[in-house]
Amino acid sequence: MTDRIDSRVRVRALKVGAPLLLAFLVLIGRLFQMQVLVSEEYALRAEENRVRPERIVALRGRIFDRNGTVLADSRPSFRVSVVPYLMRKDGAVLDRLGSLIGVPRELLAERAEEGASRPYAPTPVVRDVDITTVSLIEEHGYLLPGVFVESEPVRLYPRAALAAHTIGYVGEVTQEEIDHSEDGGYAVGTRVGRGGIERAYDAKLRGRDGVRYIQEDARGRPLGTLRETEPVPGEDLVLSLDADLQEHAESLLAAEGAGALVVIDPRSGEVLALASWPTVDPNILSVSIPVALWDSLTSDSLHPLIHRAIQATFPPGSTFKPITAATGLTEGIVDPGTRLLPCFGSYRFGRRVFHCWEEEGHGSLTLVPAMARSCDVYFYQIGAKMDLDRFAQIARGFGFGRPAGIDLPGEKGGLVPSMEYMNRRYGRSGWGRGHLLNHSIGQGEILANPLQIAQLYGALGTGKLARPHLLIQSVDLGGNRTEFGSGGSEPLPIPPEVLRPIREGLVAVVQGERGTGRAARVPGTAVAGKTGTAENPHGEDHAWFAAWAPAEDPHIALAVIVENAGHGGEIAAPMAGSLLRYIFTRGGV
Repeated sequence: MTDRIDSRVRVRALKVGAPLLLAFLVLIGRLFQMQVLVSEEYALRAEENRVRPERIVALRGRIFDRNGTVLADSRPSFRVSVVPYLMRKDGAVLDRLGSLIGVPRELLAERAEEGASRPYAPTPVVRDVDITTVSLIEEHGYLLPGVFVESEPVRLYPRAALAAHTIGYVGEVTQEEIDHSEDGGYAVGTRVGRGGIERAYDAKLRGRDGVRYIQEDARGRPLGTLRETEPVPGEDLVLSLDADLQEHAESLLAAEGAGALVVIDPRSGEVLALASWPTVDPNILSVSIPVALWDSLTSDSLHPLIHRAIQATFPPGSTFKPITAATGLTEGIVDPGTRLLPCFGSYRFGRRVFHCWEEEGHGSLTLVPAMARSCDVYFYQIGAKMDLDRFAQIARGFGFGRPAGIDLPGEKGGLVPSMEYMNRRYGRSGWGRGHLLNHSIGQGEILANPLQIAQLYGALGTGKLARPHLLIQSVDLGGNRTEFGSGGSEPLPIPPEVLRPIREGLVAVVQGERGTGRAARVPGTAVAGKTGTAENPHGEDHAWFAAWAPAEDPHIALAVIVENAGHGGEIAAPMAGSLLRYIFTRGGV
């Protein structure tokens, strides 16, 4: 009897003990998982819940002109940031924050979601807030767990729109940029260069952010700073630009319309002015720009965001005639004394008639007066005899058909057509030598940017093709200076003796009694240059002028284009003359 009772007890005990044993084993397994397999993850979560990293934005380096004028600086500012994880725990925080500072909750939520990949790190939702907003948030902090006010420098451009396209602006990184940053140096809210020098030298200017680790309670209220890594400011940059010369160049453009004006030192390639008009104040672009304003800028028919000096290409018109002359002289088509058929205002080639800009014609000319008076008929006749590939080769040797290599992003290289290009575009039987007549006066398929034209005239004056550049010096936190010298130069693709008659003709353009560029004269200084009037299929002709000075010892080369303005001698040459007189009246750059 006792045995049967003991047996039933043992059975009952087994029935009760089995589930307990199973539960015990599950508990042990869960503890093993938490403490061994995923202990690092839970420790990280616990740490992130307890300690909040606060990014200390490094002070961005300043940008100066060659004379010490500040072109880009930084000013103190405040941003409002939230911790996405805490916002998800208490969604009413965004409602209270939005109501307090007058920002729609939807916008705050959208910005907070940008930090979803780092839910425990602060994500900026409103930038550049005023001191009143800062005070409100601090005053109501007990209602806003997970909301923080952080200080950060904001980019400031003291001369407003001056050299805006060249200096550039800064903007926030996108999520895609964060995901693909090689060194992991980008975080939500990081600001980087978005154009010009700001973009080209972002790595030098941006410096390295620091971090402050703040201990908090469960509601996100700060308890104190645990440790801090100091930020490293970016380097200061000194550019070759002359701010006063840049301002004068921009004022000339503003008075005439859309266009560009480039001034370089042809000996070193230093860019002294690089103006594009119309322009926009980068102070607007470097904060949270309203969508409506951005849309108006991007849809503007005058394209104020385009850097016309390097990003827009145009038919160069008669400013390209020195390339035609160089081809004719090098290939033996003409010599300085050759008289071709006289100009009576037009030239018949096959069944087509090609007109000269001077309806009454220029009569019988040799090369130098043909250049001085810009006789189209003279250059048509060289074009009819030249080899297209040889012409293209010489043009490329003067820097066309490829970027000039300036230290700015987005430069367009233009176009110099070869036989291969023409065959591809028109088919072997779809084009003929008539196209070369257009090319001989800088029309047809030929395209160049204003910087390339300035580079050409600097090369004609000095005998070498200098690479243009802007950065001349950088200064780090310790005051150590790094000098950036000449960008280098290339030899010209023609013999030196070929340059002599071309130079003589270009001096006669400005200094001669019948030259088309007389409006660019400078008292006491000989100027060599060339007018150009480029046909525009979309409107009025573009007005060009390019030059170097002094003619015998060049240290200034320039190019001016005014879109839809008419004849270069009437519009662009006087602008160049004003700029050159400004330079030499004050004793140079």
